[in-house]
Amino acid sequence: MGASVVRMSNALRTQFFFLGVLVGGWSTRIPEVKTALGLNDATLGRVLMGSTVGVLISSQIIGWLMRELGAKQVFYMGSMIFPVGYLCIAFAPNALFLFIGAVFFVLGYAFIDNPITMITQDLEKVADRKFLSGFHAFWCMGTLVAAFFGSFLIGHVPYPIHLSGLALISFSVLIIAGQRLEAKEASGEKKEKIDFPWFGKNTGIIWAIGFAMLCANSAEFGATDWSALFLRDVLGITGQFYVGAFMAFEIGMITSRLLGDKYIHTYGPEKVIKICGFVGSLMWLATMVLGVEMSHGNKVLAYVVILLGYLVAGLGVGPMYPSLITIVGRLSGVETSVAFARCLLIALLGFAVVPGLIGHISDLSSLNIAMLLPISLLAVGGYMSRVARSPRVAAA
Repeated sequence: MGASVVRMSNALRTQFFFLGVLVGGWSTRIPEVKTALGLNDATLGRVLMGSTVGVLISSQIIGWLMRELGAKQVFYMGSMIFPVGYLCIAFAPNALFLFIGAVFFVLGYAFIDNPITMITQDLEKVADRKFLSGFHAFWCMGTLVAAFFGSFLIGHVPYPIHLSGLALISFSVLIIAGQRLEAKEASGEKKEKIDFPWFGKNTGIIWAIGFAMLCANSAEFGATDWSALFLRDVLGITGQFYVGAFMAFEIGMITSRLLGDKYIHTYGPEKVIKICGFVGSLMWLATMVLGVEMSHGNKVLAYVVILLGYLVAGLGVGPMYPSLITIVGRLSGVETSVAFARCLLIALLGFAVVPGLIGHISDLSSLNIAMLLPISLLAVGGYMSRVARSPRVAAA
C-alpha cells in the first residue's frame, strides 16, 4: 500500500473516530440534560426533532457546496459548525436553545459525513480494496471511548464542562487531521448541474435503498439516544451504570464493522443485511421483554440480559449501512455521488425523526412500547436487503 493511501486512510480513521466521540459524548449525557431542564419525554422528543431542520437545510445546499467548493472545503465547514451545535446544547437554558443546538449538530454532521464518505469511496477505487465498514468501526470506537470515559464523569463533572471540552478537542483534531485529506477539489469552472429528479423513471431504486438506510440509521440512533434513559427510567439503573447499554451496543457495532468488509466481500451485501436485520431485531426484542420481566425480581440479572440484547443489536446494525453504501456504488445509469447524496438524505431523515418520535410514543404509552419502533425498523431493514437484487445493481 502506497504512502499516500496509508496517510489518507489514517486521516479518515481519525475523522470517523472523532465524529463518533461527539455523538457518544452527547448521547450519554442526555438523561442529565433532560433532568436539568425539566423536560418530559415528549418535549425531549420535540427537541431531538431539531435534527430534522438540520437535515432539511443540509439537503438543500450540500450538493451545491460539494460541487462548487469540493469535499475538503465542505468538511472544514462541518468541522466548525458541529462544535457550535455542541456548545449550544451544553449551555442551553431551555428546550428552545437545545432545539437550536440539535439543528447545528446535525447540519455539521452532514457537512462532515458526506465529504469523508465520498473521499473514502475514491480511496477504495485507488487502493482497490474496501475501507468503509472498517472506517465506520472507528466511528463506533469513538462513541465507545466517549461513553466509557464520560461515564466516570457523571455525577462529578457538570455536563456543560464535559461537552465543551469534547467540542474543543474534537474541533482541533478534525482541523489538523483534515490537512492530510486529498480530495477532488472544485476547479473553479462553472459546472453543469446534474438533473436527477426525485420522482420518475429510474428513481425507485434510490428511494428503496434510501429507505433501507433510514431503517438502519433509525435502529442505531434509536438505540444510542434512548439506551441510557431506558436503563434509568425503566429498570431504575442509576449513575454511571446506565451508560452500559450504550457501551454494549457500540461494542457490538465495532466488532461487526471491523469484520464487515470481509463478510460483505465474501457473502455479498444482500445476505449480510438480511441476516443482521432479522437476527439482530429478534434478539433485541426477546432480551428487552425478558429483561423488563426479570427486573421485578432480579435487577442485576435483568441488567445483564438487557446489555446482551444491546450487544446483539449492535452486531446486527453494524454492517448494514456500509453494505447499503456498497450497493449504491454498484448502481448503473446514475452518477454515484448524486445517488449517494439522495440516499444519505433519506437516511438522515431517520436519524432526525425516529429518536424524537420515540419520545412522543413514550409519553403517550411507555418507553417499553416506544422502543419497539427501532426494533421493528431493524427487521424492516433486513427485509429491504432485496434491493441488491435489482437489475440496476451490478454484480461484484
